[in-house]
Amino acid sequence: MIRRTTPARSRKAVNRRPKLTRSLKRRFQLRLLKWYAANGRDLPWRNTADPYHILVSEVMLQQTQVDRVIPKYHEFLDRYPSFQHLAEAPVGEVKTTWYPLGYNIRPERLHSIACETVARYGGKLPSTEEDLLSFKGIGRYTAGAIRSFAFNEDAPILDTNVMRVLHRVFIAKGDPKASKSILWALSETLIPKGRGYDFNQALMDFGATCCTSRNPSCRPCPMKSICKTYPFGAGRTKPL
Repeated sequence: MIRRTTPARSRKAVNRRPKLTRSLKRRFQLRLLKWYAANGRDLPWRNTADPYHILVSEVMLQQTQVDRVIPKYHEFLDRYPSFQHLAEAPVGEVKTTWYPLGYNIRPERLHSIACETVARYGGKLPSTEEDLLSFKGIGRYTAGAIRSFAFNEDAPILDTNVMRVLHRVFIAKGDPKASKSILWALSETLIPKGRGYDFNQALMDFGATCCTSRNPSCRPCPMKSICKTYPFGAGRTKPL
């Protein structure tokens, strides 16, 4: 009889899976939402549920700081107020409008998504994960963000900020990037039913302004009594 054994790598991943009790889950949810109510940022893309506007903001925010994105976000939408307007514009013009955000594959991909949305969906971005992931330039995070912020679904997200927060609070050991599958599962499990929009925005803000990569605000942090990384110090976790 052949005994099948779990590879060492898989066993190690399983062993890192955090124990998430109902009480711990509830405390994290309530503390995060309370923190967000008092400290959430007032950002222009949070004043709309238009899928096109949400997509533009998410693509612009890839590898670009919020303060640089805000003026360009307004300028871009003034010039291209819909998928139809963007699809009809020459891609060279779109890239010029995008300047100086950099990482210029982004306007090309955004233009391509607009063209495909007009051609396949009549100018309306689809809401299902499968359809969103079929677009070149929309990955798992962006699909989750669109579903959450434009269609108000309880869809998980995992960007750099969210990954950092969840890894520090619930795992602590190892490289966060090596625990992506676990962190994706955590992100989904932690969403309070019907609160995906606020919860995901709170996670991102918390990572961007409190649980930062270097010099996080540990002393006033509402998670310190449940955080496995508290107090944060050199060598405790890799900066992310």
